Amino acid sequence: MPILETKNLSYVYSDGTPFRVTAIDNVNISIEKGEFVGIIGHTGSGKSTLVQHLNGLLTPTSGEVLLDGKNINESKVTRRQARFKVGLCFQYPEYQLFESTVYKDISFGPKNMGLSEEDVDSHVKKAAEFVGLKPDMLSKSPFDLSGGEKRRVAIAGVMAMEPEILILDEPSAGLDPRGRDMIADMISSYRKTTGSTVIIVSHSMEDVAKSADKVLVMNKAKVEMFGTVNEVFSKVERLAEIGLNVPQLTQIFLNLKHSGIDVRTDIYTIESAEAELLRLLREEGVLS
Repeated sequence: MPILETKNLSYVYSDGTPFRVTAIDNVNISIEKGEFVGIIGHTGSGKSTLVQHLNGLLTPTSGEVLLDGKNINESKVTRRQARFKVGLCFQYPEYQLFESTVYKDISFGPKNMGLSEEDVDSHVKKAAEFVGLKPDMLSKSPFDLSGGEKRRVAIAGVMAMEPEILILDEPSAGLDPRGRDMIADMISSYRKTTGSTVIIVSHSMEDVAKSADKVLVMNKAKVEMFGTVNEVFSKVERLAEIGLNVPQLTQIFLNLKHSGIDVRTDIYTIESAEAELLRLLREEGVLS
């Protein structure tokens, strides 16, 4: 049974008014426990609205969200339970920091779960370690930290609840390349260590290709594609039609293929590109 599923999920903003907009339209997806799913799509395609339904933050206009086979919107109790099991970190989460210390900010979620003081402390320290925050930083004000450090504090606050599913909306937005790599590595490490299901919304095709098992493409409020990285990024022409691109490395190898060079096109990382180029050079006799 999937850990998370949507059935005919739709949501309409300002229903019954002249400003009515369908944000997601009849979305049906199924996510297995432990999967890493990347969600991509142009601005306004419905990505953020979709993920806000997955932990009950928004209530569907129609359709269902099933967590472990149970409709999370069945009651206020099931919706509250879902918010602890499905942790959602918004885009630019550092703007939501509000406590006087980093420790208090990270502990906010675990405390609301009703955990003991000892368990709260354990959750906070474990989450801080996941995101690379040193123990001495826990006593600092979050407002004295750099932008990247604030981002990590905010993500740690969601991780501290130890959700079964971690959702991050554009976790690398606004960061420099080093900061983006740090966040990506942190999320991958968290997933490998905890076995949690991870869902990220991202504009970075490279980040999605590098980390995800599956890719969900949203287009005009509907699911355009949902499959493995290879299945989705092999449909270059359709992605281009809806305003998206494959990762740059993939495009290079596609161009090589189109020019008659026999190379693989399922190339998404520097490591795989290097391996494929070395293979090609050996076959051509350039390398022995």
